Amino acid sequence: MREPEKRTLEYCGFSQPRDFNEIQFELLGLQNLIKRAEERISLLNQSSFLANLAVNNESEDLDNYFNKNKEQKGDRNNIIKKG
Repeated sequence: MREPEKRTLEYCGFSQPRDFNEIQFELLGLQNLIKRAEERISLLNQSSFLANLAVNNESEDLDNYFNKNKEQKGDRNNIIKKG
């Protein structure tokens, strides 16, 4: 494993909010930051799941895991079955 990097997430806000509006704006910025961090966590969990499948050979081929066939329709990057 490589040496970890120092990572930061930037957001728009105030380091020392001085009034109610600045405090509210800072809270909104932090909420946005939390959502972005949660999205990153979700993406990493999904990647980890697929990597775990490949390592444990639970699927002969990850392409087979997605069950691609003519009855499926793409929804942006997700594949859904017609019901």
